[in-house]
Amino acid sequence: MKVVTVLNEKGGVGKTTMAMTVSSGLAIMGYRVLVIDADPQAHLTISYGLDKQYSLYDLLVRDAEFSDKNIVHSIPPEVYAMPSSQMQTDKGRLFLIPGNKETRLIAQALENNLFAIRNRLAELERANLIDVVLIDTSPTPSNFHALIYLATHHILYPTEVTYLSFDGLVASIQSTTGYSEQKQKSGLEGIKLTGIIPTKFRHNLLEHQEKVCLIEEGLW
Repeated sequence: MKVVTVLNEKGGVGKTTMAMTVSSGLAIMGYRVLVIDADPQAHLTISYGLDKQYSLYDLLVRDAEFSDKNIVHSIPPEVYAMPSSQMQTDKGRLFLIPGNKETRLIAQALENNLFAIRNRLAELERANLIDVVLIDTSPTPSNFHALIYLATHHILYPTEVTYLSFDGLVASIQSTTGYSEQKQKSGLEGIKLTGIIPTKFRHNLLEHQEKVCLIEEGLW
């Protein structure tokens, strides 16, 4: 089981849209996917047609079980798959752990348990219930991000191709590098930078073209 986090320390760059697109695509391809809405705004939750709720808080702070009511919600294929798309196998599934404003209180409640997310997700891995966990995050850096980093194997960075968005991208990469080194010192697998994905790209703007070239050349 792999844990993939969608992150950028700048808002409005397309994190939630990317989380939906990637998770839906993986489910269509036949993977069992769990999406976690770790942003207190809970836009991913409402984008999937659910009400904002304290599922993530209950799981991590109140030690609810994954099987408890209102923790893990199954998303039916008609919500995330176009009618013309073909499910690759009948094994593909998409599940969501919703969030709400209580999500911002998790870090304080778990300040002495930085591996809380990692440990809870390990339960799913041992039971072989999920292939990929995808976490949508808040753009605001917080101690909660530390818990997410310590559970993460791969990072996807959506970014607008503008100066301010690149500033957020650089800050995000620096944070990831620090936590990856911390994980490796503890004998854990580091965090892989799996992709930097330009969003809202306009090919006729020189600044956008230049920023895409910087991404391609690894000069961000």
